[in-house]
Amino acid sequence: MKNKYRNFLSLFSTGITSIVVENEKAYEGITVNSFTSVSLRPKIVTWCLDKNSRSKKNFLNKNKKYKIFFLSNKQKKISQKLASSNNTFDEKYFNLISKECLGYMNCKLLKTYNVGDHYLVLHKVLNYYVLKNQKPLIFYKSKYLS
Repeated sequence: MKNKYRNFLSLFSTGITSIVVENEKAYEGITVNSFTSVSLRPKIVTWCLDKNSRSKKNFLNKNKKYKIFFLSNKQKKISQKLASSNNTFDEKYFNLISKECLGYMNCKLLKTYNVGDHYLVLHKVLNYYVLKNQKPLIFYKSKYLS
C-alpha cells in the first residue's frame, strides 16, 4: 500500500533542492524534493526529513547555518550523491554545487514538527542569491527528467 501511494505522489513533478550544513571543516548535504515556500513576509520555507535519516542530528540543529540550493539540470550527479549515505564532502565539492546551481538561500532553523514518518522543518530565509539562468533539475515518476 505504501508503494502504491508513493507511486501516486510521483505524478507530481518537483524541482530538486540540496540542503547543506557545515560541520567542522567539512560539509554534509541531503537532497530533498519536498521543498516549498510557506510565507513571503516573513520569508519562511519548509522541507521534510525522513525520521530514519542518519543525517537528522545535523539537519535538525538550531545552531547550524544552512544553505538551500536550487539545482540545475546539470547537477543530477550532485543530487544523487547527496541522496546517498556518502553525503559528506569538502569545500571544493561545495564550490562545485554553488557554481552550477540556479540559486541558493542562507537559512536559519525556525521550528521542527514531528509528523508521521518525517519531520517537517521550517527555515527563516536570511538572504538569497540568483546565480544561473538555466533549466532546473526536475523529478517526475521517481526519475530525473532531462
